[in-house]
Formats: sequence, C-alpha cells, structure tokens
Amino acid sequence: MATVINYAEELADAIVESSEFQELKEKEEIMVGDDEAKSMLDDLNAKYQQVQMMQQNGQEISDEKKQELSMMEQKMKQNEKIAEFYEAQNHFNQLMNSVNQVITDKLQNFEEAE
Repeated sequence: MATVINYAEELADAIVESSEFQELKEKEEIMVGDDEAKSMLDDLNAKYQQVQMMQQNGQEISDEKKQELSMMEQKMKQNEKIAEFYEAQNHFNQLMNSVNQVITDKLQNFEEAE
C-alpha cells in the first residue's frame, strides 16, 4: 500500500510541476487580480448559487433566469483574462484526462491478461 501511495505522491508532484498546472495557476492569479474579471466571476457564482438553491427547494428555473446566466457567461468569455484562464483550464483538464486514461488502460489491460 505504501508503494502505491508513494507513486501517487510522485504523480501529484509531476502534475504540480507540469507546464499545464503552472499556466493554470498563473492565469488564475491574473484573473482574480483583475477587478473587472473578479467582479464578473463573483456575480456569476452568486447567480449559480441562487439557481442551485432554487433547484434544491424544488423551484423551476425560469427561461429568463437561464437566459440571464447565459448572457453572463458570454460576457465573461469576452474578458481576455477570463478567456485565458478558461483556455489554461482546458489544457490542464486535457492533461488530467490523459492521466486518467493511462490508469484506466493499465487496469483494463491487467484484467484482460488474467
């Protein structure tokens, strides 16, 4: 068990040192440091929380509310710092998906070899 944990820690270190992770953290800092981008992000998160509370209380989300969220998302994508963060996030997610695929493939190949 300790060996598996050691390998997991090495993998985590490699991920943290990856250019994808470093770029993601850099773009996140830039985005959060920008007042306009931070405000847009906070507003969208507040709206998402509001919608989530409505759903948890069994309330239907109106088309108007959905449209409002969509417009906020579109406006955010026009902000250069937010767009760069989303792009970095996509690159990092691709890396993580690749890592997960390697693990899944190894596990499946092991099962087939038996």
